[in-house]
Amino acid sequence: MINNLDDNVNEKELLEIINGVENDEIEEIQPFDPEKISIDTKTITMEACLRRLEQKTIILNPDFQRNEVWTDDKKSRLIESLILKIPLPMFYVSADENNIFYVVDGLQRLSTIRDFILGKNYLENNKANLKGQGFKLSNLEFWGKNFNDKIFNDLPIHIYNRILETEFTFTVINPGTPEDVKRNIFKRINTGGEPLTQQEIRHALYTGPSTIFLQTLSHSKEFLSATDNSVKSSRMMDRELILRALAFTIRDLNSYPKNNDMDTFLSDSMRIINVFNKNELTNQDVKFKLSINNEELIETNLDLIEQKFKISMRRAKDLFGEHAFRKSYPGKRRTPINKGLFEVWCTLLSNINQKQFDLLKKNKKQFMNEYSELLNDYNFIFVISRDSQKYISVKSRYDRLNNLLLKFIND
Repeated sequence: MINNLDDNVNEKELLEIINGVENDEIEEIQPFDPEKISIDTKTITMEACLRRLEQKTIILNPDFQRNEVWTDDKKSRLIESLILKIPLPMFYVSADENNIFYVVDGLQRLSTIRDFILGKNYLENNKANLKGQGFKLSNLEFWGKNFNDKIFNDLPIHIYNRILETEFTFTVINPGTPEDVKRNIFKRINTGGEPLTQQEIRHALYTGPSTIFLQTLSHSKEFLSATDNSVKSSRMMDRELILRALAFTIRDLNSYPKNNDMDTFLSDSMRIINVFNKNELTNQDVKFKLSINNEELIETNLDLIEQKFKISMRRAKDLFGEHAFRKSYPGKRRTPINKGLFEVWCTLLSNINQKQFDLLKKNKKQFMNEYSELLNDYNFIFVISRDSQKYISVKSRYDRLNNLLLKFIND
């Protein structure tokens, strides 16, 4: 039986929200001033590109691969394109104040060029005699008879020079461009017909302690157990889910923007992790750190944040079992992980002490009865689903679940 059903709402639609695949990421378009966009299109030679790759002033985050690691044949076809003088698609990067490029689109192409012309052994050992001894070409479409099984140093001099004289086109988002504008620009990039996800964009723009930390937590046994390995790692869905929980572990609930801008809230949370855990800060980092309202910060120590996160995962598994973070409960068909529930329960369960959690488990039957009623409440369903990114919804779900929890953790 569905409680509080509004006469104007279709019951079938509500049942789909309760039982169906999660759809709580309805995006609200955030306007920005186009005058603040600072973009350059640059022609960069292969020599300059290789120099930057050696210097690590082009950052190829090896974890940002969208689960599409190229095969040797595909890599070889890219090198064959260079031999045939076929222009490669544009590269998109974000530049910082030190003119370091963070690659958002073009990682696989640049990785292929690096691994063929420079070679992994050279980059790891920095010995000149290893340079040019990268992977062997294979299954070439036009030049197979000539160059299959060849490394870069084996190529004839005219082909060798042809590759080194290649020029690339880079679109560079300059450091003066506001962060929300950067993300909006990269969101519009279409890679092979599939736009970048918001988390993939954040991952590329905010490389550092935050990206490493999210990767670590996404692979933790506690997270995988609590979610029953059901959150896909493709397109970084698992990391965005974790980030939503961490954002409210790091920052006070009231810091959530009144304009409902979840993207900026999550992005700034990654930046907060970075600036409080980096050894060296750029001027941009310093400016951002000074702009933070320290009264809204709860925790920035990664060891403590990790500890709290893992405690919440273990407790959620213990309390809810296979229905952890879902809009379902025992006796009902299990539904997908819900982002709003994940975000709230991670925070609430990590903030109570062991004695309180033991009391909660002691009263588990009554708690689950009242919790199941809440999960059937029409208004609550919307604050954890279609309206989940609204400020009023964020506050409402925290208040309602916290009030429920308080009833069972006090003597």
